[in-house]
Amino acid sequence: MQPFPEFEVVPAVDVQDGEVVQLVQGERGTEKTYGDPVDAARRWVDAGAETLHLVDLDGAFEGERANAAAVERVVNAVDVPVQLGGGIRTAADARDLLDRGVDRVILGTAAVQTPEIVAEISETHPDSVVVSLDAKDGEVVVEGWTESTGLDPAEAATRYADLGACAILFTDVDVEGRLEGVATEPVRALADAVDLPVVASGGVATVDDVLALRDAGAAATVVGSALYEGRFSLADARDALGDE
Repeated sequence: MQPFPEFEVVPAVDVQDGEVVQLVQGERGTEKTYGDPVDAARRWVDAGAETLHLVDLDGAFEGERANAAAVERVVNAVDVPVQLGGGIRTAADARDLLDRGVDRVILGTAAVQTPEIVAEISETHPDSVVVSLDAKDGEVVVEGWTESTGLDPAEAATRYADLGACAILFTDVDVEGRLEGVATEPVRALADAVDLPVVASGGVATVDDVLALRDAGAAATVVGSALYEGRFSLADARDALGDE
């Protein structure tokens, strides 16, 4: 069953050195810290989150999982689906996480460099792989957003539905973490290109941004800084979505 049958606002719990942080445009050294991952996860679930987006930032940068203990604590502490990305480079790694209680794994670099890994994981764990396509200057980037591939996100996305992906996570690095609004056209192009749910991430600062992404065809949006900084609440977003 594909995730996000109805539009969701999904809180981000990005972990670096065992703590929740938010980065600006994915760059180390720009982080603002928000405490313990379990505390953050429970806070969002108590506020009504139906899914959590968990990222091992050290894993994303280093290419191997680095916050396993924090991830395990979060998964054990909440009773909503958890999707996890960052440093998952092999099918064995992904299966291990799924067997330990993670509901969906997010593959970025691994899926772009070796698309067949999506099918390999989906064979034993159907509907468990979210492919992450992160774009900078209109091109897909990998290795913690440090290397450009030259790929167009919408074109790249089309291959993954046939390989068994259950969703596409699209992060617009150009607006990520800046709290200055979203870019809807790349989201619309991606949603038009694939039948999979598209989860949009990057730039959300207001409830209007949430509505704009939904209207552009996104099935969900991942929100970090705006929620942590109190720009709006999950309840605010739910009310606005329900009033439409």
